Amino acid sequence: MLSTALIVVLASAPAPASWRFEAGATPEVSLSAINGSIQVEAVEGQTVSVEARREDGADVKPFLDVEHDGDEVSVSVCCGPCEEGRASRCDNPVPVHLVVKLPRGSELEVSAVGAPVKVTGVTGSLEVNTVSGDVSLLGSRGRLEVATVDGSVELRPDDLEDTEVSTVSGNVKLKLPRDAGAQVEFSSVGGRFNGSGVSLGSIERRYGNGGSAVEVNTVSGSFDLQSDAATN
Repeated sequence: MLSTALIVVLASAPAPASWRFEAGATPEVSLSAINGSIQVEAVEGQTVSVEARREDGADVKPFLDVEHDGDEVSVSVCCGPCEEGRASRCDNPVPVHLVVKLPRGSELEVSAVGAPVKVTGVTGSLEVNTVSGDVSLLGSRGRLEVATVDGSVELRPDDLEDTEVSTVSGNVKLKLPRDAGAQVEFSSVGGRFNGSGVSLGSIERRYGNGGSAVEVNTVSGSFDLQSDAATN
């Protein structure tokens, strides 16, 4: 049997705020967050669903700007109550956690500060920008563009398209799909490519037929690439 204390805690825990929008099979979705986390999962259908909660248990709705117009959906986390405007102070805001489910063919743009980003199964183009947040993009099939100041980047596409990654100190890992062809260029000031140092320059590698362009730029981060294709 559940203890009385646990029952009280469960009963008092606020339910996350949630929204559902019919946005078509290939909507344009933009998400932004300050602290907390962003988790995105692609699903079948034409519905975009958003679930959000504040880490302190307070009502999250005043801190979210959620908009829907046809095939466009945007979700933004404000530093303070959104009605106070974007000029609200941003000193250590309470983390807000977003869980978003959207159609597989969505085109997704994410911006985050102090929040890790994980996206699974989205087949449209992905653009992700973070400051102090790790990025994990799994099962993608479209063009990828990632920029991060201080966060690791993990890419595991199901189908490789042109890919651009820029980091300051974050490490990048890319696992190419089986038999995927890629023309890879890695530029760095003091990073490493598959364990070998690269200083003030760039190196190029061709995998298979070199069909997709992969450009990775770092200041001091490493780039590890896994592939079963032959290197030329």
